[in-house]
Amino acid sequence: MLRAKIAVKGLKVQDVGYKLFLLSRARKLKGIETYNLESDPAVLVEGGEDAVNEFVSMVKAERPPIAEISQVAVEGYEGHVMDKSEFSFQLCLEQLAKIATACVEIKEDIKEIKTDIKEMKRDIREVRDEETGIRLDFRSYVDERLRKLERMQK
Repeated sequence: MLRAKIAVKGLKVQDVGYKLFLLSRARKLKGIETYNLESDPAVLVEGGEDAVNEFVSMVKAERPPIAEISQVAVEGYEGHVMDKSEFSFQLCLEQLAKIATACVEIKEDIKEIKTDIKEMKRDIREVRDEETGIRLDFRSYVDERLRKLERMQK
């Protein structure tokens, strides 16, 4: 079994779906694991020589659509690499945790929006009531002026 450590550097390598992207292309590998090396991801892989070399070539050639990669460095690795299914399970949990956090944030945003909508409705009612009052005042004024004109013509 061959093991390798792949360091990916670039302007945009976080929050672009990189771990899921890598896992989706790790079909032939026995093991894969990712972690952050400073602010950039590092990938540990284990598998047959052809599978590892093919994966390394893919990492150098492909990337998630919004990722901005400037460098991919590869070196041998002697340590433990997580089994692919174990990594997959862990990654699913990490992604679910991110989704849960995002949902809570969205829920709070929706509460804020609902409050804003209630305030806007109240403001609209106030403007409508004010407009109705102005219309009635204007109507009274016009009616009075018309009466005066009618009296003057008689």
